[in-house]
Amino acid sequence: MDTKRLYSDTYTAYAAYHEKNMFRHDLRTPQRDLVEHYIATLKIPDGASVVEVGCGLGHLHICHPNWKGFEYADSAVALAKKIYGPELPIVEADGRDLPLASNSADFLFSFDALEHIPQCEKAFEEIVRVMKPGAACYLHPAWNCRSWTVKKLEVRPYSELTLAEKIGKFLIPLRDHVAFRLICNLPGRIVRELRLLLGAKTLPLAYTPLHPDTSLWTRYDRNADDDAFICMDAHAALAYFVSRGWATPSHPGFLKRFAVRSGGILLRKPA
Repeated sequence: MDTKRLYSDTYTAYAAYHEKNMFRHDLRTPQRDLVEHYIATLKIPDGASVVEVGCGLGHLHICHPNWKGFEYADSAVALAKKIYGPELPIVEADGRDLPLASNSADFLFSFDALEHIPQCEKAFEEIVRVMKPGAACYLHPAWNCRSWTVKKLEVRPYSELTLAEKIGKFLIPLRDHVAFRLICNLPGRIVRELRLLLGAKTLPLAYTPLHPDTSLWTRYDRNADDDAFICMDAHAALAYFVSRGWATPSHPGFLKRFAVRSGGILLRKPA
């Protein structure tokens, strides 16, 4: 699948049908508040390098005077420059191959982007590479994207589904229950914690690939994360960084890390 064309077409369609919202940076106010909170708490100076991966239309550039955004979709980059001017420091780039020098970023953040990157482990490797020793990053993807959402099982009639899809659709209320999802995630969390306890280094990033069915987009309304390419437990992300010696200020210690559910994670690279 040509993911670049996919996301570029998505932003083009968004601009056509939601032109007024395209110019509303206030829609990202909660994210802006979070980023500005961490920039203030971490005492990131104005001259520091602040990087956003998957910056969309660049609405969060106002969080810091030295912000630089990287966005995969060329149409989003063009729209961002239309909204904020051609001097906006936004660059068309793949999160798996950032055009940044190693050990150059003072603070990096990303919202609702990493789940849209196939081979997401390469994006994580890039984050490790570009961060300065001792620098922090804040990652807030959509964790645990639902496998049935990319197939739109919740809205498609049973009559057009295969037997396996019919069973999957019938079981959505159970599969979506927090207790059921906890039970499914528990074995992986236990194994990762045991490996950390035994001193494992550089754990691989655990996630489940998803396969969005774009042919359904013209027949059914779009909804959140129907274009996601991975389903990842937040604990897997924490374990990935902890095994590389990173600190996790948002989830310090075993208990908070093991019990993580959703939301963002704050990480600090070893000095």
